[in-house]
Amino acid sequence: MIKRETLEPLDKGQIIDLFVEFSNKVEKQLNELKEDIRVLKEENQRLKSQNSRNSSRPPSHDFGRTPRQKSLRKPSNKKSGGQKGHKGTTLFQSPKPDQVIKHTPAPYCPGCGKAHSADALKLQSKRQVVDIPPIQATVTEHQVYQLQCNCGCVSKGEFPAGVTAPVQYGNRLVSFVSYLSTRQYIPFGRLPELLECICNVSLSEGTIYNMLDRVANSLLPVYEGIKQDVAKAKVVGSDESGVKVNNSNYWTWTWQTDSETYITIKPSRGYVTIENEFPDGFPTAILVSDSLSTQLKTPALLHQLCLAHLMRELNAFIEASKNEWAMLLKALFEKAIELKKELTSEQYNNPPEEVELINKAFGTLLDLPLQENVPKLPAFQKRLIKWRDAVFTFLQYQDVPFDNNGSERAIRNIKVKQKVSGGFRSERGAETFAITRSAIDTWIKRTVNIFDMLNLHLNAANNNEAVCLI
Repeated sequence: MIKRETLEPLDKGQIIDLFVEFSNKVEKQLNELKEDIRVLKEENQRLKSQNSRNSSRPPSHDFGRTPRQKSLRKPSNKKSGGQKGHKGTTLFQSPKPDQVIKHTPAPYCPGCGKAHSADALKLQSKRQVVDIPPIQATVTEHQVYQLQCNCGCVSKGEFPAGVTAPVQYGNRLVSFVSYLSTRQYIPFGRLPELLECICNVSLSEGTIYNMLDRVANSLLPVYEGIKQDVAKAKVVGSDESGVKVNNSNYWTWTWQTDSETYITIKPSRGYVTIENEFPDGFPTAILVSDSLSTQLKTPALLHQLCLAHLMRELNAFIEASKNEWAMLLKALFEKAIELKKELTSEQYNNPPEEVELINKAFGTLLDLPLQENVPKLPAFQKRLIKWRDAVFTFLQYQDVPFDNNGSERAIRNIKVKQKVSGGFRSERGAETFAITRSAIDTWIKRTVNIFDMLNLHLNAANNNEAVCLI
């Protein structure tokens, strides 16, 4: 600030020069502020145009009220509900009910008062009620006896494998606790209440933690087997997402195929996690992922970018600016997806002309200069130019999907667990969940009974037996 004492000794010319210099500085500062405001307005508009419907932004980060979810799927002409030819299911009566209760009329005729004969009873109709009996935990006592021979030798029986304490919980109860926590997402705080109300068994949270740890240890061979199968697969999907562990930011990673799911929870989102888990990458596989540079850095035979992610980004550009280039590219992606559904097995070895036309149209769009100054759109185009060979890989290989939905489904299980429980209390708790959930997701894909498999592996661990994956 210029003070009066500074101006008084100056003549008119000096004052004018000082004023001009001051005006130039103010004007420069105003121009800088205007530019900052312009940039902030553009960024604000871009952020407002992005939400959970058109980007990877979670619904919790949407501005204001979250609008209704907008699906990428196009409406069909089919009516809602089961379609023609759909095989329905219904509740049938059991031919061998566990209990039969007979409801007979009064022994005397209500009309004339004559006594009925029991031999005259005829079954008129029957109805069945399916219910569960009260659940009561059973206690099995194992008693070991000994014998002493006349020669003085003493022999005695042995406790079964796994029976190591004066009082302990059985494998079926341990499997049930793991199933409720890992498959049904029941949090620690509610598990003791549920078990006491339903099974009349009182468990502390510490006991439940030890049970979950025991199940995870029994599944370690399965977990390693899943990892090895994924490493040798021909098509692998990968994704990652944030998760809270002991109030710190960690990352859930998944690598999955049509028949296996491998999950791990690590403190880093960087490439170091991939190096540690799969140091050789996937040299024989086509890796399906989003456009995260860490994922695309993974060594693989080929890459496939998730078109669902790309189309959500295009939706954001279209909603924000009605950009024609984005509209044309989205239409081309939709055409490629429809073509994928029509291709036969033979056509992957001898691609039809439509595949070549889509690739040519894609190349033409990438070479077009953008006519509008849409924030982030040039970077989007530049990314597609760099990875143009990873956009339509799914049109060359039958088993390669155009999206990464399989990986997102695997990640969603951890997000649901976090929503219900608020996160994991410790690294070991997160690790046990990742191990058990990997096995459960794999069993779901292979359509086997989850509870039976948990119990099977616990019994095998007690007996030091090796068990196959399914």
